[in-house]
Amino acid sequence: MQLVLFAAIGVGLVWLSIHNIPDKDIETTKQSFKDADYTIVTISAIISMLAHVMRAWRWNMLMEPIGHSISFKNSFAGVMIGYVVNYAVPRAGELSRCGVAAKYEKIPFAAALGTVITERIVDVILLLLLFFITLIVQFNELIGLTNLYVMQPLSAKLGGLLHNKIYLAILIIGLLVFVGILFALRNKIKSLFTGKIGGLFKSFGDGLKSIKDLKRPWLFVFQSVSIWVLYFLSLYVCFFCFPQTSVLGVKPALSVMLFGTIGVMVSPGGIGAYQLIATQVLIYYGVANGVAVAFPWITWGVQFIAILVIGGLCFLFLPLLNNNKHDNIPANTKE
Repeated sequence: MQLVLFAAIGVGLVWLSIHNIPDKDIETTKQSFKDADYTIVTISAIISMLAHVMRAWRWNMLMEPIGHSISFKNSFAGVMIGYVVNYAVPRAGELSRCGVAAKYEKIPFAAALGTVITERIVDVILLLLLFFITLIVQFNELIGLTNLYVMQPLSAKLGGLLHNKIYLAILIIGLLVFVGILFALRNKIKSLFTGKIGGLFKSFGDGLKSIKDLKRPWLFVFQSVSIWVLYFLSLYVCFFCFPQTSVLGVKPALSVMLFGTIGVMVSPGGIGAYQLIATQVLIYYGVANGVAVAFPWITWGVQFIAILVIGGLCFLFLPLLNNNKHDNIPANTKE
């Protein structure tokens, strides 16, 4: 049911992103796809793949403080398989990555999940840092974009809600019921932190604590920053596949990356949402509709193909690459 829901959201956003193309721009959009420099697009995909390599390397480091180790081939395969799974069900890729670590390296699933959550916390911090950098260098543009695409639609929706007393009453009653349920179940919620489930949370916590016990913290910082720098370079290089976007420069690329990342969070793999948001940002910077529509579809499409191919190969060959492992030997005791 969840898979169907996320698929429906993705399909709906794809339809919306395509439906918004004016009839007069359809031909120019088609021509933009033909005119794109796909050599540059390929270079962009390679840079993006380096970011995935860096993510796999960083995951190895997070395993050390909790007394485990994971081979690079398994960490990279886990990362790539996770990306493929995320295209179907958002955030399920993290679980599949931990499954790879548990199956082939005998790392406790909960501990592996803790390290992945640690990664996500670090990524959120860096995303906030990206926001502040963009805010500093693109203050007026960022305020304009936020006002045009976030605040104005939100204000219109909330204004309609506040003027409809029935909807407002339903919202208030729903919140009160939710708070009441939490209060009634408070003892059961507390019990989650004891017994076997409590042990699960402890293992999960061990993974989270891995970051404070890193042996080489500055290398971890370098890896984390490098991932996002490579993401940015992948996008910025792609600007040069069209004459219109090649003149935009670094600052607009920051805005496209920031808002595009939000789109990736909204739907499976960002399909539909990324294209819709990135197109509007490019139009805001004066890019013609045809190129503005084609650009995010090309950049997203080449990433999708690369991840699907490499992730699929990892899924197929991972058992073969691990066929000489002895299942009864824990990962942290292997030589």
